[in-house]
Amino acid sequence: MSDTTTTRGWRPSRTMKIVAVIVVLIAWTAMANSWTDKNCTLMQGYRFVISHGGSPDRDQGCEDEPGGPEYTDQYYG
Repeated sequence: MSDTTTTRGWRPSRTMKIVAVIVVLIAWTAMANSWTDKNCTLMQGYRFVISHGGSPDRDQGCEDEPGGPEYTDQYYG
């Protein structure tokens, strides 16, 4: 064995990285879709998953407003 050979730690393959990204996107979409049950749009759901840390609580949701649905902590739907 030569002195120039170095051992590297384990690294995920390209396929494993792609599968991991797909799994994360599926989970993100599932959580964002749970916001649509609270009268939010899917795009709002994606944003709320990031800003609120996941699916909505019982009292979170969107209410109809003249300019479109808006986030509220006082959802009763």
